[in-house]
Amino acid sequence: MSQLAVNAALASDLGSGVAHEAGQFSRRWELAQAADDHAAHHPAASGSASEAASQPGGPADPSGGHVAGAPASGATAGMMGMDGMMGRPRKEFYPALMEMPSLSAEQRSSLEVQARQRISAEADRLAGAEMDLRHAIAGGDVVAADLASRRLRESLNAVQSGVVALRSLHEGKPPQQVAQAWFKSQMNLPPQRSATDADDGAPGVSWFHVTTMALLVLFSLAMLAVYVARMRRANALVDRLTCAAPVAVAPLASATAAGSPDGKAGATASREPDRQPLRGEASRSWKGKLRVCAIYPETPNVKTFRLQAPDGGAIPFAFLPGQFLTYAMEIDGKVVRRSYTIASSAAQTAYVETTIKREDGGLLSDYMHGHLKEGDLIEVTGPSGAFTFTGMESDSVVLIGGGVGITPLMAAIRYLSDIAWPGQIYLVYGAQTTEQFIFRDELEYLQRRMNNLHVAATMMRAAGTSWMGSEGQITAEFLAHAVPDLAGRRVHLCGPPGMMDALRKTLIGLGVPNEQIKAEAFGPARGAVPPPGQVAVEAQVQGAESSNRAAATVGPATATVRFARSGKAVALPPDKSVLEVAESAGVAIDYSCRAGVCGVCKTHLLQGNVTMEVQDALTADDKANGLILACQAKSVGDLVVEA
Repeated sequence: MSQLAVNAALASDLGSGVAHEAGQFSRRWELAQAADDHAAHHPAASGSASEAASQPGGPADPSGGHVAGAPASGATAGMMGMDGMMGRPRKEFYPALMEMPSLSAEQRSSLEVQARQRISAEADRLAGAEMDLRHAIAGGDVVAADLASRRLRESLNAVQSGVVALRSLHEGKPPQQVAQAWFKSQMNLPPQRSATDADDGAPGVSWFHVTTMALLVLFSLAMLAVYVARMRRANALVDRLTCAAPVAVAPLASATAAGSPDGKAGATASREPDRQPLRGEASRSWKGKLRVCAIYPETPNVKTFRLQAPDGGAIPFAFLPGQFLTYAMEIDGKVVRRSYTIASSAAQTAYVETTIKREDGGLLSDYMHGHLKEGDLIEVTGPSGAFTFTGMESDSVVLIGGGVGITPLMAAIRYLSDIAWPGQIYLVYGAQTTEQFIFRDELEYLQRRMNNLHVAATMMRAAGTSWMGSEGQITAEFLAHAVPDLAGRRVHLCGPPGMMDALRKTLIGLGVPNEQIKAEAFGPARGAVPPPGQVAVEAQVQGAESSNRAAATVGPATATVRFARSGKAVALPPDKSVLEVAESAGVAIDYSCRAGVCGVCKTHLLQGNVTMEVQDALTADDKANGLILACQAKSVGDLVVEA
């Protein structure tokens, strides 16, 4: 039996089933040898290349356009000898090349064209399988990912077979070496290494394999990282949208803010001593710098400051509607901190806004209105506060505000609009004049878009304007007319302290339960001058955020405060807090919110008694150990403080 017949029989068996076991392969080899004479009389049955070479266009026909027994209608399939995606070789390719003494330039060119066509076709399938793998990993479909990875591997094998043939042709190897290289690539056999390529890579592994597998590993890791990042972002959004839960509300004793001349100097939120901790990211306080990206005038003395992350990405914290931020700026060589309510929607992650009124004598608000510009960086701490409404606390809400006290209420309205909350929203608002009606245009726009938003406003003075609404204060009659079934709804109040007291009494008189009323006051601290001889009084409050400064009529200082660690003793006016006196004396007491919420200004009271309007940041152990909040502590008697 000729060597050609043996090779042909071997190629026929291997081509029709390269996946057979080794024992079957050996048996077929023996059968091929035993059939020497029979195979000689039936060369066509054995896939002999001699007959293939005699066909028009075959390798022995220099004028033909097809090579290695490839059929005229399927040159690509004939060249590469592939049957489908599993890489099953056709019988004509291997034996035809084994018989050829040499390849003409025209035949090599034809083989190269067919090899490139095969590589291109399999590359397209490779790209499709890669895209399917990307979608499967992103969607968490493990089965689909496994199928896609198998398709990738099969397409890579097909591409590799074409590359091996193409490389052999480019290197000018004889047809037998081309066939052997192709055959070894189909059988996954390591190629014989020569001295010239001894340093091309690891034995039996080409750099093509290494590079391809490395790229696949990197791609898989990148897709896994993208998937994890998306899941974390989705979980954070779900937590933020669902983190508020209905809680019990403690009775309101007073709603004030420890005042400095600046607007919102002592911002706090509705305080609930028995409130459960906030869930999700909104419960975490953040400290860093934000960039002023826009400043919008709202009224002649009110501006909105829009802040974003310095790199332009998402803001680095989550918050709830009604919480506030604390700003810190250096003014005249001194760091000044003030707190302001967030006015933008909690569903907005690209920026955060605070709407600030310029107060007469207000140190920080005056600086922000007069000197702050787009591009400036502001040191920010927060968010803080619990005067929040997310829609989960009740199926309807009544928001009552006065002046700049509309800011936390507007934050709630914007958020409820963004999440398409279905409950009924009633906004009752009072302002001095139509010129001071904050967010008027936006409220008119939202009212047209939101069927569940109902706005009722009244102006104290509207003569000489085009105002067609109500005039005067918010009265019981005005409330009853603006809000149906008021007694059964949750109410949020925010405004000057005098307005808050009057409206609380009015609401209770209209049948609203006291526990259904949550308040945040914008105004000067009250109760600053305790009666002579009165000891420390604990006042439970819902919330306070100083927005307006009304000078209290108090007498001269009748007491002193001595700072034990600093060795300084200064006069203590009855309307000044320990923190304010310490600042004027150059005694360092750390602070943040100036509202009795954060607890940063905790200080030991060594001697004397103080009153504190807000003391939510003090635990029972703190009080037992003599700790006070310097930003809230006031007294008409002498004090000794460890500072």
